Amino acid sequence: MTPIQSFHKPQINHILFATDLSETANQAFGYAVSMAESCQADITVLHVFEKLPPNANLVVAAFLGYGDVAEMHQKSEADLIVRIRSSIERFCMQAAEQVPTCPLLIRNVIVETGHPANRILYYAATGAYEMLVMGNKGMGLVQSALMGSISRTVLKDSPIPVLVVPIPEKKR
Repeated sequence: MTPIQSFHKPQINHILFATDLSETANQAFGYAVSMAESCQADITVLHVFEKLPPNANLVVAAFLGYGDVAEMHQKSEADLIVRIRSSIERFCMQAAEQVPTCPLLIRNVIVETGHPANRILYYAATGAYEMLVMGNKGMGLVQSALMGSISRTVLKDSPIPVLVVPIPEKKR
């Protein structure tokens, strides 16, 4: 066994936390907060929701009474951003009981549409983050092979280190 000649201790200043707002993501958020607090880092929260197929958009827009799909997307996206921010703030306030600095760690909340793995990888590649934290839904072998896994894709292609938090054993 050869001794380590030199090593680099990375500075973690900004953590990207990708969430699908699931219970597993809430577990992963605890890890992001703990790491941010230990490293004196900030957290950016990213939530990406997939767009509906064009035909589904027309049906949903008509059903909800919007004039057109563009109006629905604009209003729905704005409403969703408010709801997600509110949900994250509520969660952080609850976490503040255990980690008083939690609300101070959140630098930014990004909510957008697109393919989740692609958007997460886009943000990971910007150079603004030193670490990515996300949950893993724990799909079974067959489901994962057929559908693919966002966390698996991100883990495979991320230019920055990724901490994938598995679903708690009792929930599997």
